[in-house]
Amino acid sequence: MNLREKMLAMLDSTRVEEFHGVSAEILIPVSRAIMFKANVYIWADIDLHVYVRLLKSWGLNVHRVVSFMPKDFQKVDDVEVISPAELFQDKTPNKFFFVDACAYPMKNPAAFWNEQMKILQPLGVYLMDNNDRQGMVFNAPPFDIDKLHYYQSHKKDLMELFDSLADETSKRALYFYVESFIRNCIYRGEQHPTRLKYFFGGKYERLYKHLDGECWINCGANIGDTVFAYLSFDFKPKKIYAFEGDKKIYDVMLENLSLLPPDKRALVEPINQMIDEQTDFEKILAGNKCTLLNADIEGAELKLLHAMEKIIRADRPVMAMCVYHFKEDILSIPQFLQSICPDYIFYLRKHTSYHGHWKKTGEMVLYAVPVERSVLTPPPRSILIVVRDKKISNDIMAARNLAA
Repeated sequence: MNLREKMLAMLDSTRVEEFHGVSAEILIPVSRAIMFKANVYIWADIDLHVYVRLLKSWGLNVHRVVSFMPKDFQKVDDVEVISPAELFQDKTPNKFFFVDACAYPMKNPAAFWNEQMKILQPLGVYLMDNNDRQGMVFNAPPFDIDKLHYYQSHKKDLMELFDSLADETSKRALYFYVESFIRNCIYRGEQHPTRLKYFFGGKYERLYKHLDGECWINCGANIGDTVFAYLSFDFKPKKIYAFEGDKKIYDVMLENLSLLPPDKRALVEPINQMIDEQTDFEKILAGNKCTLLNADIEGAELKLLHAMEKIIRADRPVMAMCVYHFKEDILSIPQFLQSICPDYIFYLRKHTSYHGHWKKTGEMVLYAVPVERSVLTPPPRSILIVVRDKKISNDIMAARNLAA
């Protein structure tokens, strides 16, 4: 099975990862339920997808999910979600219950179940305590239902993005990124050093041609770390516009910039400003041509691109955009860029995340490179996608002829 086939299969997956061995105590009721060929009911309010998928992976017939809390969905995968009231009208035989005791809105769930045994006539009931819960769902944030549903319902768009990426490294990055939300697992793909973010791929891999006299708009400059990294590679920019919206962080950046050699410090214009669709970048550039643009601005990346659409069309900068803040970013950002610069080449590179980010899905960067600054000659056919509701431009036709 090739990577594309694996991607398609993964998007249809109903499996989650078993992070580590679960308790012997829970394996006994699991085995009993299998031996009895029981109809298994899970009574819980959170982590429903994890419970359903994990118990199914062990061979249980998961028949219903019971929840006190109203849900905006009627099924978890193919398992119906019912209320306690509906449960007591349910005449299904051979019931076996796994109950998340931690989430119960009652003081003594064991006593409650002893009272209900005669009514429900279950083959058995297993009350999962906190140790069981951590063993099954891992000591981590709840299963990200929003991203799971979004990615599985946008399969066609994800596969179009997959096909548009310029190399196998990019395709693997997309595969493992989406997999981490579909299967609730840690990102297992390649990761590249943080210091190289925006400028290189792995091991100083050149994703685009660096220019002397680069005019760089650095959005989310933080404390100046990316400015220092860029200058440490001995690049020779004309101007760096370092945007940082948080005033306290901006002040730290000013202190750090004072540590630069005077000739390099003179290249940097720090700007304390939040970015939105109304930001006047033409005024800020003051006639300079933008040749490099990056952004890690907590989900405002698409607003930045809308604000800079005219400049992007005219100046054709290399762009390095973070696409991990919102579930839509991995699709909406490349789709927008394809609509305004359809002959660009797209790469995905995953850079190392902060240690506290348990899924390791942070720092996913989309690199959008104009054909004239590409390290690939000719540009791959996979980037030549006709954008919906857009007339094919002369630039695309020229690129298509070149690729042929």
